Amino acid sequence: MEINTGVLRYFGGDIYKALSLVSADCSEIRLRAGRPLAVTIADKTAFVGISGELASCPGSAVTVTAEDIRRSFEAVCRYSIHSFQGRICQGFITVAGGHRAGICGTAVYSSDGRIENIKNINGINFRIAHEIIGAADEITAKVMNSGLKSILICGEPCSGKTTVLRDLCRQIGEYYPVSLIDERGEIAAESGGVINNRVGICTDVFSGFSKSDGILTAVRVMSPMMMICDEIGSKEDIEALEAASVSGVKIAATVHCGSPGELLCIPKLKKLLSDRVFEYCVFLRKRKITGIIRSDELLSRERKRGEQH
Repeated sequence: MEINTGVLRYFGGDIYKALSLVSADCSEIRLRAGRPLAVTIADKTAFVGISGELASCPGSAVTVTAEDIRRSFEAVCRYSIHSFQGRICQGFITVAGGHRAGICGTAVYSSDGRIENIKNINGINFRIAHEIIGAADEITAKVMNSGLKSILICGEPCSGKTTVLRDLCRQIGEYYPVSLIDERGEIAAESGGVINNRVGICTDVFSGFSKSDGILTAVRVMSPMMMICDEIGSKEDIEALEAASVSGVKIAATVHCGSPGELLCIPKLKKLLSDRVFEYCVFLRKRKITGIIRSDELLSRERKRGEQH
């Protein structure tokens, strides 16, 4: 499978030529100034030669120049860097198709301690979004067979959480009113008011909203049966999810977490399980579902381990 042609528009020169000839399915494309062009395939790094050949050693790889970085950075900002200043300060820009360009450079802080700019950009990591129809089949079959349930999808970075969440949104949104809080634009890939990914015909998309603002707004104005959002974690996220749950809305969300033990070590997330804001936990590893566990069962296991010790 060749690299998504929508991503190739953000490159030029030898970088474009090399990437356009790569035949493998890449999850990341990494540009680092003065260093070899690299891609990630099945969680392993490969270096790219001018003819698209891949190697585990960087010897014959294309070298990324500062000009390559500048060209790609301007392209992801649609040649209006000032318009994207807010997103640049967050360290990433979501581009058409839901792909995310992470930015490395020198942070500039304001007098009150906030990052107000990132300058001297020296690296860009393109995380390529994959829309995989059927990625959530196991969840809908095992969890949603008797009605909607609230689900927390857990996994390490690049484990496939967003891919599964997107397909879950598509499947549920075909039949139930869903509010998708797409803060980073990675799930629905909204562009100019057009939804580019399949997220369900009954799904309302709140793109660019913070999760807390989007959740509370959706509860007030869209009467969803399910709320869907990616990468929860802040105090504001937790409070908004609790408010939505009290309103009777089911929730599907993701969180960075590698294992059940790690999940239960995060007090604010453990509280969400105890309060039944999430009824099931789904665990992913290397883009595969490794476990689907009821939250009360997870908490019961922890209590029994505590009693044994």
